[in-house]
Order: sequence, then C-alpha cells, then structure tokens
Amino acid sequence: WASAYKVIKNTKSHTVVRDGITHANCDDAFLPPLADDALWMRQPAMPPNNRHWRVTKHGASSQIWDTDDIPCNMAFPHKDPSCIVQPYVPASSIDDPALAELASAWLKTCCDTHEDCQILDPALVLTAAEPSSSGPYVAFSHCWGKADAMKLLCGNLAQLCAKLDLQQLPNTYQEAVHLCLQMGFHYIWIDSLCIIQDCDEDWAREAKDMKLVYEHAAFNLCSATASDSTGRSFIARDPNLLRPESITIQGQNFQLVHQNLFNEDIIYCPLRSRAWVYQEWYLSKRSLILGSHQLWWHCRQQLACEVRPTGVPKVPGGGWWEEARTLKEATTSTHSDDLNEWNGRIEGYTRTNLTRETDRLIAFSGIVQSFGQSRGIIHEYVAGLWRCHLPAALCWRTITHAQRSAVYAGPSWSWTSLAGGFHIHTYSNLLRESCYASVERISPFCNKGMDGFSVGGVINISGYLFEINYVHGAENSTNGSFSVAEDPNLGVQLFLDEHAEDDGIMSHLSEPDLGGFDHWVRNEAVRKVMHPKDARGQFFFLLLLDRGDVSYFRFRFRGLVLYQPLEQQTFYRVGYMNWKRLPQGISPYQLSAQYSRRAVLIL
Repeated sequence: WASAYKVIKNTKSHTVVRDGITHANCDDAFLPPLADDALWMRQPAMPPNNRHWRVTKHGASSQIWDTDDIPCNMAFPHKDPSCIVQPYVPASSIDDPALAELASAWLKTCCDTHEDCQILDPALVLTAAEPSSSGPYVAFSHCWGKADAMKLLCGNLAQLCAKLDLQQLPNTYQEAVHLCLQMGFHYIWIDSLCIIQDCDEDWAREAKDMKLVYEHAAFNLCSATASDSTGRSFIARDPNLLRPESITIQGQNFQLVHQNLFNEDIIYCPLRSRAWVYQEWYLSKRSLILGSHQLWWHCRQQLACEVRPTGVPKVPGGGWWEEARTLKEATTSTHSDDLNEWNGRIEGYTRTNLTRETDRLIAFSGIVQSFGQSRGIIHEYVAGLWRCHLPAALCWRTITHAQRSAVYAGPSWSWTSLAGGFHIHTYSNLLRESCYASVERISPFCNKGMDGFSVGGVINISGYLFEINYVHGAENSTNGSFSVAEDPNLGVQLFLDEHAEDDGIMSHLSEPDLGGFDHWVRNEAVRKVMHPKDARGQFFFLLLLDRGDVSYFRFRFRGLVLYQPLEQQTFYRVGYMNWKRLPQGISPYQLSAQYSRRAVLIL
C-alpha cells in the first residue's frame, strides 16, 4: 500500500520499497523537510468526495489519512532507537493489565533515570484500599463538564470518609482508580472528592496549595477524552493505527506513524480546554494520559505512547516532542529571554475555559509560583506580569471579543483586568527592541487575592506621549481608528482591548481616591463603559518600543492607547497600537529634541 504515497524530501525523488517491491519514483510534490532525517508522507491528490483514504493491511481496514491537503504520517529513521519497529499487540480495553505494565515501566524509567523529574502530601487523598499511615499518591485531572459530578460536601464528609463504594463513582473516576490499583498505588487525589466544595475556607486553602498537590504527586493521571465524569477513554481506539509500520526508502529503513494521534489525544483534547488543568498538566513532573486513541506518557524528559513505547524521536522539527516539551515547566530556565516563555504561558492559559470567573487568577497561581521561583523573580510579580519585563510586557492585545470585569479584577495595563472568554496575543523578542519609556514606580494594592498576590496596582511610566483623536468608521461600519493630531496621515494599526459584539468599546473607572486606593477599589470603584466616539476625555499614544528600521516591518513602532477622563489625574489603557513612523517623519534620534518626556499614572 505504500505506492499510494508520495515521498517528499529536499525536493528530490525517492524510491519507496515495501516487502521487497520497488515502487515508482515521485518527484511532482514538495514540502520543506522537517529535519535531515525526517520525512513527510503524503498521498496523491484525490477527489473531494474521497478525502478519507483507507488502506487494507493484514485483513483489517485502517484510516491513515485525514484530508487530501495535510500530511498525516511522519517517517523517522530507524537509526533513532525510539524508531525501531517492535512487535506490539494493542490492548483491547483500558482494563487490560498490559496497559498498567506499560505505564509502570514508563514510571520506573523516569524515576530511575530522569534527573529533571524527581519529586522533592496534600491534606486529603482518596484511598483505594485499606488505609495506611502514608504512601505515594496519584493526582487526577478530569473535566467536570455539565454532568452532576460526585462531590465532597459538608453534609456527606463523615459518610464518604467512613466508606466509599467504588462502584458508585462515575466512569472517569472508576477508570482512574482501577488503573492506579493495577499499578500498585493506593492513594489518589481527586479535586471534587478531596476538597469540601461548599466550604469556602477549605476550598481557598486547597486551591492556594494546588501547586504542591501536583508537584508532589507520583504522577498526574489525565482523563483527556471525557468531557465530563460520565465519559470514557479510548473512544476512538483503532488497534490497526497502533501497530508500527516500516518502509524502506533507497536502502534506509523508516517507520510510519499517524500524525493526528498526538493532536487528537493531547493538544486538542477536551481536558486541555479547562483552565484549572492548564496548570495541573504544567506543574506535574509526570503525566499519564488516557487519550481517545491510546495511552501516553509525558514527563520533563520524555514523551511516549503505545506506538512509541521507548519515546518519540527528539529530532529538530520532529513535531511531537518539540510541542510537548513546552507543556511542562523546566526545573530551571536556560533561556535568556524569559518574557517569551511567560507570554507563551499567558496565551495558552487565556485559551482555556472557567466555570467561575472568580477563579481566573487562583487557577493560574501555581504557574506564577513555579515560573517565579525557578527564575528567582517571584518577588517581582504584579497583576499577571513581572516587573523585570516592563514596560515591554505591556505590548499585548486581545484577538477575541473581551470586556473588562465590572468588578475590579486587575489594572487596565494587565490582561488580568479582562473577564469572560478571551484570547491574548503577545509578541516575541520584545526585550530586544529599543525602548522609549521607563517604569518609574509600581504601587501594588495592599489587598491580596486568594492566591496571595496583589490583585492590582498603579504604574507610573515616563515616556513620549502623543495626543490622538478617535475617528469613527463610515456609516454602518463598526471599525474606527485614531489619527495623530499633528500628523493626520500617519499610518496606524489599532487594536482596542474591549469589544461588544462586533463593535469596539472602552471603559474606565470612576474618579479614584489617590490617598486610599485599596478602600476605593473594594467599596467605591464603578466601571463606566462607552464607545470611543462618546468619550469626553482625551486620548494619547504612549510610545514604548521600536522594532527597528527594517523594510519588511509594515509597522515599526509599538505603544499603548491611553485615555484620561475629564477631571482625573489618572490614565487608563484602552488599546494597543502600532505606528508606521513617527510624526512629521522625524527619526528616533530627534525625539528628545522635538518632544519632552512626560510621566503618566496608569490605573
């Protein structure tokens, strides 16, 4: 069946050999190579009504192609130890002891040989056997979904602590407990059963310590496929996709694997859409993942699965490992630009969903603690950003409809001020760009959130401030922009932070009490929402960064759109904006001669 494919490598033709039969060369397709020894396999173009191509092997039908445009099978050279084809008979169900044996082997290898994965006890765990004084435990990650999951409440605490019939547990819990027992673990931590859900005090205490729960677990067991506790794992399991295939290309052996297994089981699984799970997966040194297709192992030094029991190849551009390694926190940072890494955490987290909006910061606190401690900057955290990254870190924008929280949740200059489902887009290598503003002072509020960090603060920035005017879009258009008062033809690119339906909006708080911010925020602050065309105050552009005089950058200068309400000394961020050039065509070297720096207080 290999003749159904085109082999693409460095734009040259290659001969495909299977079972001693040589197939014709293919040279009419091209895809940039993944690496020196990695290849893509792609079938010839087919009619739209035959997008799903099935090939028969060993008498069984197996889907190995998803679309006629995207390659779905990667080939890796056999000289990589992880690519040696080994006989494998996939387990028929999740209850098969062979799966527990495979998982135990992964765990033993990690414990014995992976220095980065060593574990250095939460208050309450669920025991799946006769209770003992102590022992290692497994932390369980799952989707609550819309189903009425079993919960620990004040009213049933005594009953559940005395005895819990495992047959009463929902499907995902039973799968987890059964696998743990097969692997020899007698303790499991399940949030819904180990935190008293209707006790605010217990919930706040455990939520704040979530980092410790997942960092100290033997491993994190992830029910990745089930959208709620009634679901089951391996729902798309096809044993034919889990049997390794080998081909020979011009005398060199390669192994095929279905590329979409990783995306469907891990990257786009229902579990990773849950905000709490984002940090659970990230903080756990080891994860055992129950996917829709197969069982996976993911730790700081290895990604393995039933198809790749000894680990996926770590070739540059190999795809799976390159993407998987960013899902775990490293023990220490080896990157000079931590802002890129932090921005990646923000972008990933804001793409997840929360049941309770009030959980947005506490569900992220474990990542804050881990990131800050590993880099020695934990004392510099303030409202979703790090002082050492400012002012460059202020260059973010929303890419979906977002609005600021009606109740104060964070300063306007931080993404933590936003509420509801929203996505944040950040930029790479911001710390390498020339900066024209400086942070004079940050005054965090004294009152702290459940995560123990200040919920907000005021930032005092000194820089070049340009007066701008809002220009409403044409009739029946929801798009508007800003023009620079002294240079109306200056090209700009505007991104307002907030949107209502398809229309850009803005907001600010009522006049603050500069002498008592904390009391004012808790008791008196009122958010005012409006369309920019209805604003009575003044808009400004605060110049922050210069990307450099490079021709392929359409917009060179980055900055914030600030709004100063009438009769207020404070400013509010309402958007992010790029400029093609500076007013009147002046060069950056002429800024200090043409303009005076000004200090602004952004709330």
